[in-house]
Amino acid sequence: MPVTSFQQMARTASGHEPYRWQGRVAVDGLPELLAVETGAGKTAGVVLPWLWRRRLHPDPAVRGATPHWLVFCLPLRVLVEQVEAEVSGWLRRLDLTEAVPLHVAMGGREDARDPWRLHPERDAIVLGTVDMLVSRALNRGYGASRFSWPIDYGLFNNGTHWIFDEVQLLGPALATGRQLQGLRGDLQTALPTSSTWMSATVDRPALRTVDNLTVDSVVALTDEDRADARLAVRLGATKTVRQVSVDPTDKRRPAALARELVVRHRPGTLSLAVLNTVRTARDVHAEVIRQLPGVPVTLLHSRFRPGDRRERVEEVLADLDPAGPGRVVVSTQVVEAGVDLSAATLLTEAAPWPSIVQRAGRCNRDGLADDAVLLWAEGLKTSAPYDAVDVAATTLALMKLEGVSCTATSLRALDVPVVRQVHAVLRRTDLLGLFDTAPDLSGNDIDITPFIRVSDELDLQVAWRPLDGTRPGPHEPTPAAAELCPVPAGKELRELATKAMLWRLDHLARGEHTWVRLAARDVRAGIVVLADSQAGGYSPAQGWDPALRGPVPLVGADSQPGPVIPDETLPDDRLSYATGTWVTLQDHLRDVEAEVRAILKVLGPPGLGAGQMEAAAVAGRLHDVGKAHRVFQSTMERSAPEPDRPGRAAGAPWAKSGGPHRPRHSPRFFRHELASALALLGDGADALRGVAEPELVVYLVAAHHGRIRLAIRSVPEEEQTGRVLGIADGDVLPAVRIPGGELPPCRLSLTPVQLGRAADGAPSWAERALALLAHEDLGPFRLSYLEAIVRLADWRASAAAEVQT
Repeated sequence: MPVTSFQQMARTASGHEPYRWQGRVAVDGLPELLAVETGAGKTAGVVLPWLWRRRLHPDPAVRGATPHWLVFCLPLRVLVEQVEAEVSGWLRRLDLTEAVPLHVAMGGREDARDPWRLHPERDAIVLGTVDMLVSRALNRGYGASRFSWPIDYGLFNNGTHWIFDEVQLLGPALATGRQLQGLRGDLQTALPTSSTWMSATVDRPALRTVDNLTVDSVVALTDEDRADARLAVRLGATKTVRQVSVDPTDKRRPAALARELVVRHRPGTLSLAVLNTVRTARDVHAEVIRQLPGVPVTLLHSRFRPGDRRERVEEVLADLDPAGPGRVVVSTQVVEAGVDLSAATLLTEAAPWPSIVQRAGRCNRDGLADDAVLLWAEGLKTSAPYDAVDVAATTLALMKLEGVSCTATSLRALDVPVVRQVHAVLRRTDLLGLFDTAPDLSGNDIDITPFIRVSDELDLQVAWRPLDGTRPGPHEPTPAAAELCPVPAGKELRELATKAMLWRLDHLARGEHTWVRLAARDVRAGIVVLADSQAGGYSPAQGWDPALRGPVPLVGADSQPGPVIPDETLPDDRLSYATGTWVTLQDHLRDVEAEVRAILKVLGPPGLGAGQMEAAAVAGRLHDVGKAHRVFQSTMERSAPEPDRPGRAAGAPWAKSGGPHRPRHSPRFFRHELASALALLGDGADALRGVAEPELVVYLVAAHHGRIRLAIRSVPEEEQTGRVLGIADGDVLPAVRIPGGELPPCRLSLTPVQLGRAADGAPSWAERALALLAHEDLGPFRLSYLEAIVRLADWRASAAAEVQT
């Protein structure tokens, strides 16, 4: 039966009538601010209206004006997994699983060639943690190859509607998200992009940033909304506040906290402890197990491998047997917001008031308990990870509530002061600086951590492998997502490093050692690190704990390691030719041009001019002409079995190889895209005659592997050779047949690579690229979007050639 109304769609997806306020969002569109109480259905209130307006709304103008990607950004991994389960169920019941694929970017779960990249024109929902998603919008995607950063930067800043959930937990990312949205408006995008911020506890002044001062649309609950009987039960659910007397300075404090929870636990119910640090949660968990035998006890925090975390979450959310022993959950802030738990007994440490309101939302959330109790204890004197002034204000407020029966609404209404934290604010100059993805001359990158999280929250992704105390081999596979555990940089990481050497992937990888020892200067959020499994530091039930001694269990056979990705290293060009099938250069150029045109035809980006879209298509037509260079064609011949090589040489030039061998270029650092760009800046410029945006074409050609963008640099090993990325001044590119004609022989000049203008006044490469970035009709968002489209068209054409064979 066709869906004819939002109410019908919501019933089909969720099994019940939508709340009135959700219906208003479906009619009016997603607001800039959604401020509704805990348990009022925020997730359904944004996802289902977006689906309605994008896919099922009767007015094609509404469908066309709704961004085709919904990017749902959450502060905690456990929330991502919960939302993933909800949304996948809605899509399945609406029969939209294929039309609107659901993707997750969390702790390395996304793949370098995941389908959402291959099909940027399709509707999609992308869920992820703040660090994984916002880093992509800043052109520094955590856990991704630096050479793929610009793809995500272009896609996540164009044609997306961002949802920032639980804003009180976002830290610096709140201001960063606001600034990004404001700067998108100022610098313009290829496709309309918008954002929604939502939480039960919103500090509205914190939404005011220098480039985004106003909040234009707000949705909150009205009296009519509150009168809904279903919602009234949750909003009216009570819990009685009680203080527990535990000395914050007592070394036996974890045992005392556990005892308070144990004595109040009732069979058949859920008891929940929410502690402020992972260390405290570990200690209390161990004590509860010791003091309460026979009752299931689960530890939950942010430092688990994905499979183990899912198992812990399933335990926590599993239905309880009213006649059974019940369950005790000891957790950190990961259950503070959004997690659908309803505990009869809740124990919390004092924390900033918004956190207490959120934690209280897990106590009698369903409104079915008559005697729910909210226990609280003074926090440690260090107050970590919170501001001591905030914790002191909460302590005073909770003391005044002793014995009072409270609701979520009454707690939210209390005026408890909170110190506004001062964070780094992303400015226009910062954003423009982040467009360049090349490291500086010392090999360092701009650190975006201050724009995403406070510095002491920096996490790495650690995987354990049986290394036997040695360096990982050159063909050691990159870790699969199932192996990765977020680990804090700092004292605990150093503790692990005393037991075993830690290794990181070297993107330069000039020798045979793809993995190099992790140095202090290499530590940055999101990087992937290998540790020896014998070093310990992890268990499936306890997660990350540097005190645990090895060996660390390896992931199961169903979680195979990922392949080595040559594209992550600068010198390697194997992914550009090793596809499993032989494809001529002319055919590949034709296919890529066709893919660019097909993507742009579907999307019809209103923020791009006809000349810019044509430039992308022409770039597709010309992007690989540099593969006609003798270095590349020699590599192609050597990829074939020796008896076949003369025949392959006769059929050249080839763009893709179906040969069994994967030889390296000689000279090794050769980059065919530089040869392509230099040809078009020289004797091949005739191929750009009549093109409205020739400089844009050349940039897109050079950038189509993410290595040559604003800067072109030789590698240190080339300093004595005079070459730049394998190309010598005066190299000759032979004539190349291209779709619709022929590129003449081209003598390649390295003059554009040099600093400053040429003798004839021609601008350097850097000057050309920076001029495009500064152009008012392009700017960073539109330029990166065009860059992404050309690159993804190249991927799609290559993938299609493989499928055909």
